[in-house]
Amino acid sequence: MATQAQVEKAIFEREGFRVRFELFGGKRPALAPYDYPVMAPQRWKVSDWKNARLAAYRLQIKSVTIYRGDGSPIPRDLQLGFLRDTYYASEYGSLEPSGDQ
Repeated sequence: MATQAQVEKAIFEREGFRVRFELFGGKRPALAPYDYPVMAPQRWKVSDWKNARLAAYRLQIKSVTIYRGDGSPIPRDLQLGFLRDTYYASEYGSLEPSGDQ
C-alpha cells in the first residue's frame, strides 16, 4: 500500500504532470500504488485519464486537482499532450524548436 504523497509522486514521475488528491475525512487510508508501466496516451483528455487510471481510488478520493507547469490548476479538460507541454514551456520557454543545431 502507498501513502497519498507516494501516489502523487508516482503520477508525476510516470505521467509528467502534478496532481493533488483531497481524500475523504477521517483516518488517512493507505492507497493502492500507482502501478502503470507507461504514461497514458498524449491524445487522451484529462477526464479520460481520471476515469481510466484513478478508478482504483474512486472510493477514497473526494477530488483531484491537476496542475499546469506553472503550478496553477487546469481551468478545463484538455489533452494530456497539451498539459505535459506546459511543464516544458514553464522550464524552457517556447515550445518552438530553436534553429541552433
